[in-house]
Amino acid sequence: SFSATAREATERSGISKLMKDGHVVHDHLFEPCGYSMNGVAQGDAYWTIHITPEAHCSYASFETNYKCGAYEELIQGIIAVFKPGRFTTVEHIDFASEAGNRGPQSPADCMGHRLANRVLCDFCDGAYSIQMCNYVKGGEAEN
Repeated sequence: SFSATAREATERSGISKLMKDGHVVHDHLFEPCGYSMNGVAQGDAYWTIHITPEAHCSYASFETNYKCGAYEELIQGIIAVFKPGRFTTVEHIDFASEAGNRGPQSPADCMGHRLANRVLCDFCDGAYSIQMCNYVKGGEAEN
């Protein structure tokens, strides 16, 4: 459905519910179509969303450095908002952090999407890892 303002798009889409309280949000609607949002909180946490809702090249990205014990709930919230046919997660893992001491997380299924590919790279003598996971919806064919 159409939103007349960026603020309305942020609220109606459910994007505002992804962020924790206390964020300052700058959102913008583009002509003829598109949406961008940057949010910052006290400390160093940020959230960035970009959406290009065109039939021939639909794209949405979400980036954050928000620190928490686990990211499953946040990822599920993002999937609920965007309803993608496929998505990719990239996780920078600092094994000394709260979330990092759990190690790389890559569930085989995530809200009806199955894990299609996973790449894991360790660096700095194993102190850090980067994990990239590609998920596809149900039986969707991979390209």
